[in-house]
Amino acid sequence: MTTDAPAAFEEGKKEHLLALLAVTAGQIIWGFSYLFTRLALRTAHPDVLLSMRFLLASGLMTLMVLTGKAKVSFRGKNLRPLILLVLTEPLYFYFESYGILYSNSTFAGVVLAVVPVVSIFMAILFLREYPTRHQAIFCLLPIAGVIMMTLEGQELGVVQPLGVFFLAGCCLASATFKICNRKSSEEFTAFERTYMVLLVSAVVFTLSALRSTGGDLDLFLAPLSQPSFLFSLIMLAVFCSFTANQLVNYAVARMSVVKLSSFGALTTLCSMFAGVIFLDEPFTLLSMIGALLILVGIREVTRGK
Repeated sequence: MTTDAPAAFEEGKKEHLLALLAVTAGQIIWGFSYLFTRLALRTAHPDVLLSMRFLLASGLMTLMVLTGKAKVSFRGKNLRPLILLVLTEPLYFYFESYGILYSNSTFAGVVLAVVPVVSIFMAILFLREYPTRHQAIFCLLPIAGVIMMTLEGQELGVVQPLGVFFLAGCCLASATFKICNRKSSEEFTAFERTYMVLLVSAVVFTLSALRSTGGDLDLFLAPLSQPSFLFSLIMLAVFCSFTANQLVNYAVARMSVVKLSSFGALTTLCSMFAGVIFLDEPFTLLSMIGALLILVGIREVTRGK
């Protein structure tokens, strides 16, 4: 028994390190999803983009199942957490796409940095994970930062009130997703959770896209003729949906909600970098101060004492 203890300890350290690497890579990939979404929305309606994104991603995973590269099994498992999980994902992407449409990728990324704070409050309600006094105090900084970014964005004419509303809904949906993902990870593998989320999202957004296009398949498929849209679609489906979800879902089963949420700052940093550098989106001194308040607050909230 004593000889097994060091081996188990080393195995635990290795698994924790792999989880850290997985969530880091996943959050960085998600940070660039705002850039690709913004580019794709220049050509396609949000519903059409979401439909094609999830059809491609879920189609890839279905092919893996059919060819025996991956397995799924739901027999004898509690489906309730999984059902709640797959219902929150379409809401999240609906809010995200329309939020970016009525703002910009820089602002969207910074607003979504508040998700760890929201997740902590959700964890209190549903998982009985309570924050320290230090965390409770510093959760006010991200709120102040978002207010500054909102006011500055409106002055620059790039952020509309409707965009703020959708991104606020995005924050709530994302926090709910983390709670449901944590619960469902007790019985379902990372692949199973990712597969069901992408499959249900594909159905929901395809029905929505067909409604918005009046059932016109030519109109639905028209964006595929644009190389920039096709490139963005592949990046969003293969990397941002399939790969990033797999990586983060692997880490979910090995980390607490609070610890996992702390990596959201990586998504924010990558989103701001992509928006400012590649899309020439405005980023003023006041925006920088707001972003710093958010990042400092998020760091302190997730670090705790």
